[in-house]
Amino acid sequence: MSLLNLNIVDDNEMLSEKLGYQLEEIILELVNKKQIVTIGLSGGSLIDLLASSVPRLQFPWARLRFFFVDERFVPFTSDESTYGAYQTKLFRKLPLTEKNIIKIDPDLKSVEECAKDYQNKLEETFTEDDKSFDIILLGMGPDGHTASLFPNHSVLNENKGLVTYVKDSPKPPSERVTLTLNTINQAKYKIAVVTGESKSTIVKEVIQEKNTKYPIGQVKDLIWYLDKSAASKL
Repeated sequence: MSLLNLNIVDDNEMLSEKLGYQLEEIILELVNKKQIVTIGLSGGSLIDLLASSVPRLQFPWARLRFFFVDERFVPFTSDESTYGAYQTKLFRKLPLTEKNIIKIDPDLKSVEECAKDYQNKLEETFTEDDKSFDIILLGMGPDGHTASLFPNHSVLNENKGLVTYVKDSPKPPSERVTLTLNTINQAKYKIAVVTGESKSTIVKEVIQEKNTKYPIGQVKDLIWYLDKSAASKL
């Protein structure tokens, strides 16, 4: 399959549609090679973009496993819960069962325990020799962070295991569980979906100037999906 590394579209409706068809193409190719396809989800504007297109697409739902690139250590009923937002806006529209969705346990006593438990759940999804995730969908904050990997934060250097935790996130809520940078980089397809003028300077620095001081710039072989505002300085 030939994938464009840089995709710039006019608006969110077109972005949602193009991203959806890209995912469909990748997934249908992967299911010819393996039994289970793993898809990492991020929060933010990506949730609405996926909710707008994914329910109309033809996915082999029983063979998909959705998990979270990062998650806030809060109850699922909280407005801050990424799983809670996906459940409300997307998952309930899809023919999924509990086994299709791998999520943290927010009822555990500490974020450390939560990260360890999530690590175990993710490891159980690797039923074949290949131990890398298939598709990881990333967002980017105005500071260049992705997942819960923040600029100049020690969590960027933590690469033991699939998962780590953050206790002092510069963006609230402070406690989070996140995939490590190494785990993200080992995924087969890494897709960054970025919208908004506030991110255009960092987009330019990372794409054109190959700046790696931002966490998003340390993700290798990214496929970019940008709206015109985010791409305005390219």
